[in-house]
Amino acid sequence: MKRLKNNLLLGIVVSVSMVLIIGCSDMLEPKVYTELTPDTFFKSPADFENALIGIYDPFSTDWAGLYNADPKNYLLRGEVSTDLYYTPWYINYSEFTYGPAGFNGDQIYDKIRTVALATDLIDKMANSDVDMPEDLQSRYVAEAKTLRAFIMYILLDYWGPVNPKLDPETLSDDEVIPRMSEQAYVDQMLTDLNEAIPDLDDKYNGDAENWGRMSMGVARMIKLRIHMHQKNWSEAESVGKELMGMGYGLMDNYEDVFNVEQNQELIYAVPSNGQSPNYYLTEVLPPGFRSSVDGSITDGDGGWYGYWLPWEFYDKYSDNDARKETLLARYIDGDGNTVDARAEHQGAIPVKFTEFEGNGPDFTMDQPVFRYAEVLLSVAEAINEQDGPTNEALSLANEVRERSIDPANLPNWSNLTKVQFRDSLLLERGREFYAEGLRRTDLIRHGKYINRAQDRGLPAAEHNVRYPIPQEVITEGDGIIEQNPGYTQ
Repeated sequence: MKRLKNNLLLGIVVSVSMVLIIGCSDMLEPKVYTELTPDTFFKSPADFENALIGIYDPFSTDWAGLYNADPKNYLLRGEVSTDLYYTPWYINYSEFTYGPAGFNGDQIYDKIRTVALATDLIDKMANSDVDMPEDLQSRYVAEAKTLRAFIMYILLDYWGPVNPKLDPETLSDDEVIPRMSEQAYVDQMLTDLNEAIPDLDDKYNGDAENWGRMSMGVARMIKLRIHMHQKNWSEAESVGKELMGMGYGLMDNYEDVFNVEQNQELIYAVPSNGQSPNYYLTEVLPPGFRSSVDGSITDGDGGWYGYWLPWEFYDKYSDNDARKETLLARYIDGDGNTVDARAEHQGAIPVKFTEFEGNGPDFTMDQPVFRYAEVLLSVAEAINEQDGPTNEALSLANEVRERSIDPANLPNWSNLTKVQFRDSLLLERGREFYAEGLRRTDLIRHGKYINRAQDRGLPAAEHNVRYPIPQEVITEGDGIIEQNPGYTQ
């Protein structure tokens, strides 16, 4: 995977395998022109691996990547419209003032093109007669199916079911296809993942050469998120317990999850290096920042202070919660003075990564996406929704809580009702997963996303649980593509 990712990060994209030509003004119809066919290109296993580069391309920390820390991307757009995060950079997200026209050229919605590319590649790899080990060929197809499902889930999370190109015979057609039904869309993702899982390696923790590849753990984690999104509680519990049997585990120290690469808690993290640096720290640090009080984080150039965690949520952490140590309320400025952030800033500084030194603006820490703590809290939630707060559900939640709070001082969750346990889990997920892109989805699943925004005085309405389909897509669709309810065309 290191070679695969390095090639990707150096810009060797899918043009080496096939050409995806899309007009700049045409977001709706991705056209795949196979100028280089399997007969002229796929000659070796290395050709297959290179062909996968274009499908992995969105999963990067560079500026166009889904896991770059810019609020236009997937990682933090899911945080900044919630009680957990705020950005002044794109207040249309933070303050619910967006509409269809504002989503034209949306770089997340644009990844529907990668779904078409994956469809073409899956077909070519599955039907190629390249002389290579059958299990390797099957694994490459499985990776492509997992990536296709991953991107389709991200699109579902923000827009609901869209109209991806899933038939390789129609990829070059000009015909506009309508949006899929939600059930058909979900079934397609699950079919891809179920077909992929038997042909994937279990996981790549500790395997630097392959770290970042799609694995069985990643595929199951996508399934878990799909079932949680759809409130398929029994299925979520089942796949979560499959993940619990795969050898993952919580790190003893919360900070180590983000400071130790390829650790046992990470099910998937986006690799970062010099070609695709991680800008997260620079985007959250204040301009005058020079170091944390303990000196573990240094940045000679300061940061951009594009995000903060509101003090109201910061105060939901108990003083003995180790996770609070990753949120700075004080720091050292360029003159050596200790700055009280509560007095000077509108929120705590959500550094998350606490042991990286350097002058920025770019850093090289991997960006966590899926981790074992999410599995435990999701299974606990799924059990509660079916059977209430059983001892098993409480035990799973307490595994996560006790990692950051001494069990002797752990707030008592015994004798909770189903609703109380549900609310407690939602708060716990906020404290555990800040800056990991989960808060919006969690609040929507719990039916609290709109009410929480309205409580903050924002003009949120029920239809805002989905973003508007870009207006250019509606226009190009000429009546075939339906806009999400509540958004004027």
